[in-house]
Amino acid sequence: MSREERDKKRSKRKKIRAFFIAFIFIYLIFRSVPALHASTLKTAIVEEGTVEDKVELKAIVVKNEKVYTSKGEGKVKLYKKEGERVKVGTEIAQVSLLDKDASLKNELEEINRKIESVEKIQKERETVKSDKDKANKNSNEVLDNIQNSIANKNYEEIPNLKEELYFSLGKQKDVSGGNTLSEQTLENLNREKEKIKKEIANNSIKYISEEAGIVSYEIDGLENIFSPKNLSKYNVEDIKEAELRSKVTKDGNKINAEDILFKIVDNHHFYLLVQIDDIKQISPLKEGDSISFLIDNDSQKLRGKIRRIDKKGRQAAMVIESDFFCHNYYNKRKVNINLIKSSYEGYKIPIKSISKKDGVNGVYIKDISGIIKFKPIKILGKNKEYAIISSGDQNNNIDINGNNKPVKTVKLFDEILLSNGKIKEGRIVD
Repeated sequence: MSREERDKKRSKRKKIRAFFIAFIFIYLIFRSVPALHASTLKTAIVEEGTVEDKVELKAIVVKNEKVYTSKGEGKVKLYKKEGERVKVGTEIAQVSLLDKDASLKNELEEINRKIESVEKIQKERETVKSDKDKANKNSNEVLDNIQNSIANKNYEEIPNLKEELYFSLGKQKDVSGGNTLSEQTLENLNREKEKIKKEIANNSIKYISEEAGIVSYEIDGLENIFSPKNLSKYNVEDIKEAELRSKVTKDGNKINAEDILFKIVDNHHFYLLVQIDDIKQISPLKEGDSISFLIDNDSQKLRGKIRRIDKKGRQAAMVIESDFFCHNYYNKRKVNINLIKSSYEGYKIPIKSISKKDGVNGVYIKDISGIIKFKPIKILGKNKEYAIISSGDQNNNIDINGNNKPVKTVKLFDEILLSNGKIKEGRIVD
C-alpha cells in the first residue's frame, strides 16, 4: 500500500473518531440540561399536619346582659372593678342625690372637725391629769390665741378656739375629780355624726346585682338594641347599620336620671350575629351544623352551633350560639371572626406541588437515586395553601377512580417537587 493511500485511511479514521466524540459530547449536553434544570427546582417534605378551610367574616356579639340605669340625678360611687365577676345580691354602685346631699356632707365635715378637737383635748388631759397648773396654763394659752386671732382679724379660727377653751375649763374640773364634760360632749357629737350619716344614706340609691356575671362600666349603646330574645328578627342590614356609641362610667361621675350606670354580662353564654356578603362564603354549612371559630385573630378556638341562616338574595345573616364564653370577650361587640368550615388531618403537602397525569392527581417525588417519579394522591381536604392527602393502607396503597388495582401513593418524609406540572418523570435531580 502506497504512502498516499495510508495517509487517506488515517485521515478517514480521524474524521470518524472526531465525529463520534462530537456525537457523545452533544448527547451528554442534551442529557445534562434537564438534570441541571431539575436540580434548581424547590422541594418540600411530606409531613403530618392539619389543614383548616377558614373564611373571615364580620359579626356582632349578642349577650345576655342586664343594664342598670340611674333613678335620679347625683354622684356615683362604684364598688366593683371593671371585669370583676359578682354573685347575685352584690352591691355594685351607689348614687348620692344632689338636692340635699351637699348640705348634709358639709354638716358631717363640721361634726368631724369638732370631734377631732375634743379628742385632741382628751389626749392632752391624760398627760396632765396630775398637773392642775398645766391645765390652767393651757386655758391661758387658748385665751391668748383668741386675742391674737381677733387682733389679726382671723375670725374664722375663733369658733374652734372657743371650743378648746370651753373644754379646757371643763378639763380643769375633771383634774379636780369632777365629771368629764369633754366625754359627755364627744358622746353627743358621735350621736349627731351617726344621725347625719343615716340621713345621707337615706338620700342615696344603692344598686344591687340581680344576677351573677361580669360587671362592666363600658357602655356601647347597643345593649338594648341587640338582645338574644330578638335574634329571629335581625337581618344583614341590622348588622351593617349598627353604630357604637361608647361611654364609660367612672367613680365620682355626675349622673343624670335614666343614664346607664353599668351592666352585668352572662359569662357562660353568647351569640354571634354574622354578616355574610355572599352566601357562597359559608358553603356547604347549614343550620344545625357545629362549627369552630376564632374572634379577632385570638389563638383560642371556640365552639358553637349554627342556629339560623336568614338569606336575602346573595347576602345572609347567620346566628351562631356558643356556651363557651371566654372572659376576654365580655366587653366586645363588633368583631371579626375566622369561621372554620372544615378541618382535616393527615399527610400535609403544598397545593403548588400537585399536578395531574392522565387525569389523575399526584405529585412528583425524587427517589433515593435522584430520579423523578410521579405518585398518585387522594385529596381529603384543602385550603388556598395546603392539602391533606390520604396515607393509604398499611402498604401506602390508595384506590384511584378508573383503576382496578390499588396504586402506591407517597410516604411520610418523601421529598416532593414544587413543580406544579413543570417537570417530567425520568429526569435526574442531583
